[in-house]
Amino acid sequence: MSETVEATEMASSTMSEMPFHLRDMNLKFEFSNIHPIFSPIDKVRKEIKFIVLLAFTEWNKELIIALCVGTIAFLLGSLSADIFSGGNPELVGLEGMRKVGSFSFFQMLLALIGWVWFVYLMWTQFPVMRVHSISMLLIWNGLMFLQVLFHQKNSDFPKNMVLSDMMYGVLIMLVIFFFIYFFWKAVIETRDLHVQIHHVHEDVRVMEKEMREHSLVGWGSLLVFWLVNAFYSCWNGVHYVARRSDQNSMFYIMHIISGLLIVPVFMLLMWYPQRMLGSEVRISTTAAITAEIELAQGSLKIQDDAKCPECDADVELQRESDGQLSVPCATETCTNQSGIIGTACNICKEKFPTRFECKSCGVNLPYIDCVPDLEAW
Repeated sequence: MSETVEATEMASSTMSEMPFHLRDMNLKFEFSNIHPIFSPIDKVRKEIKFIVLLAFTEWNKELIIALCVGTIAFLLGSLSADIFSGGNPELVGLEGMRKVGSFSFFQMLLALIGWVWFVYLMWTQFPVMRVHSISMLLIWNGLMFLQVLFHQKNSDFPKNMVLSDMMYGVLIMLVIFFFIYFFWKAVIETRDLHVQIHHVHEDVRVMEKEMREHSLVGWGSLLVFWLVNAFYSCWNGVHYVARRSDQNSMFYIMHIISGLLIVPVFMLLMWYPQRMLGSEVRISTTAAITAEIELAQGSLKIQDDAKCPECDADVELQRESDGQLSVPCATETCTNQSGIIGTACNICKEKFPTRFECKSCGVNLPYIDCVPDLEAW
């Protein structure tokens, strides 16, 4: 019982490094007071509030600069005289580029430089999310391109839409949905593995508490909001240009307003998983990790600098990629034999021990208490 209390206190001391926790969030008004069916809405609101407040508290100068660069790059590319006028539909390609005014051309170059700088900042600030950040930016461009395809033969899209004219746009949309789902699944399963490895506990209730503290319902809601908002922004922009003969400035205004939300929400989506899981983790699905282990024939192991909590003596153990602990066999005749705790040794058929007896100080405790605390959350 004392060992469980000590482990809980250790986890609590690590969690105290956070300025505040998800469980500390309170809402001034809860929809669940009207009817319990609205409790999921309160859960999403509470988690989004936690994410936003944590970002306001912890974002450093580099992240704020990245936010400003991305926002300015978007405005430079959107607030253009050629876009506002609708452009000339008869000029395309290089000929259209040559007819662009000098100021608009310079503005376009500045926007391009800004986006390159923004991508570089994302690459350096979010090392864990590098691939996913590039994928999300490509998805944003894909949303704009599919809107162009939707409006190519129907400037009033979605009015009078013909399914045969939407084939390529729908194909791009399906690809986007696939990558969004893969991104969401990779983050969710990496979170699950993180909790199983770094917050493992004998008491299931403690594990459930940690899983609630690492909830990603709010993050997933932000992901859905980002996708819908980016789709809406792209539709407004393309729709405004497509209807040159009957331009409505409201489409252009809504394109700008909704577009201003894309960059900050995008950065929250990249920052929050890295903040939760740490900068050393690799965001990947369980299937990908399992395949990697099988290809490596089970040789992938995480080396832990395990020490006795009483005397700091080295403890011989390894942690597998799935989070299970591999310890040496307790039988003296079995040398250099290690295996998962609780499984049987191939030589002596004895089960690998669950407890460790220190030869320096004589303390006897579970192996799990010797694992260093590496979690970022």
